[in-house]
Amino acid sequence: MTWFAKRFLPLLLVAFLAASCGSRPMEPERRQNARQAPNSEISIYSHDEAGTPGTVTEGSTPPLAGGPEKFERMTHLADNRALARKYPGIIVLNATGLSNKIALTFDDGPDERFTPQVLDVLKKNGVKATFFLIGARVAGHPDVTQRIHNEGHIIGNHTYWHPKLYKESLERMRWEASETDKVIRDLVGYSPKLLRSPYGGLNEQNVEALGEMNYSIVGWSVDSLDWKQIPAEEVKKNVLTTVKPGSIILMHSGGDWRQDLSGMVAALEDIIPALKARGLEFVTVPQLLNIPHSK
Repeated sequence: MTWFAKRFLPLLLVAFLAASCGSRPMEPERRQNARQAPNSEISIYSHDEAGTPGTVTEGSTPPLAGGPEKFERMTHLADNRALARKYPGIIVLNATGLSNKIALTFDDGPDERFTPQVLDVLKKNGVKATFFLIGARVAGHPDVTQRIHNEGHIIGNHTYWHPKLYKESLERMRWEASETDKVIRDLVGYSPKLLRSPYGGLNEQNVEALGEMNYSIVGWSVDSLDWKQIPAEEVKKNVLTTVKPGSIILMHSGGDWRQDLSGMVAALEDIIPALKARGLEFVTVPQLLNIPHSK
């Protein structure tokens, strides 16, 4: 072995090993920590298999247990149309008949970034909507939740941690729904009858069990696709080209802390007057479907 090899080969080997170790993927916990927003934006949660929560700090926006909508929403959801046909008394996707009424719905709130902006637009246009709220975020933002209620909007149940219910036990699903009812009832005085499954994912067992709990499961017939963080013009196009009398429109008033929903807010400013100009009337989901809002 030459003098050069004897002297520098060990150093090269050490450098190679160090570089290799440095390029290894981060463990899940380290990746999560690297993505965390400031404490005012997010609260890392913990729960056992039954869903029992850790502490939710007021002012925080707990993450979605099933993952960000943009990355976790299935390309092809379970056929909720088939479920609605099989369980017409439990799950509904839109209203039928000759009414000119439509309903705006907002998922994944409340938060302190986008929910207040949505409320401002609705108030400016004199529109009442239906908000499907996450229980842990209700606990984190009681003031925003109270504002939703005080301004005449309807609150629905969107589970406590936003898991994929079709992957969970029925016991966990029942806990998610019941715990969300409780935190909402403690704030606004009623337990929601309306429930929307996170990601829209359901199976027959979910539907039957939720029906036994006296929920009306509310899907949608128009998806704005705002959860993809698309520009305002695309959000507007997705709604305006597909809406018709009886439509239930899906939008989001919150999401993952990295998610930018500003396109949704800008689009909403134009969508409401455009649909009013067509003679369509905005109502809440209970008004559209002629069902109670509480159990």
